Amino acid sequence: MEIPNVLSVVPAEVSYGGRAAPAAFQDFAIDGFSLRELLRVPADLGAIEQETTLLRPDWPHTAVEQIDRLSLTAPGEFADGRVAILLCPVCGDIGCGAVSARISAGDSTVIWEDFGWQDGYTDEPPQPWLFEPQQFTFNKTAYLTFMHQVRGQFAELVPPPETEGRRNRQPISAWLRRSKP
Repeated sequence: MEIPNVLSVVPAEVSYGGRAAPAAFQDFAIDGFSLRELLRVPADLGAIEQETTLLRPDWPHTAVEQIDRLSLTAPGEFADGRVAILLCPVCGDIGCGAVSARISAGDSTVIWEDFGWQDGYTDEPPQPWLFEPQQFTFNKTAYLTFMHQVRGQFAELVPPPETEGRRNRQPISAWLRRSKP
């Protein structure tokens, strides 16, 4: 029986356009190695090294959404069901292109495979030829427990929904009275 891979997150930053990314992020590590390093690409396509996860404290909503997709509790971003794992460090938009993967769950495993580059504004299929074929197999229980813990950390950072409390708002009649000359 094959020993499953172990998924974790580690603090990271990237250089983008000669400057550090706008904020720190948590990078995925598999068996202690950064996913960005494990996804080997030809030297002339080194831009993948600039891509980041959405696990950023300044983007807690998108971090939670990414975890939900990786946990398969929400559909992937792409029409083919694939999940974006690494995205633009500036905006996190799939329109800029993203490293995506097919994620599937069996009875006891979760598998990340068929890594490719795709974007959210064309109907082009993913471009797996950019990457050496790789597959990562995780113990399903450990994987989902880990995802639940990471989701909880980012969910705590999500601000409460804005409420329309009357305390900080004046009735419109007060505003109308002030606006009269």
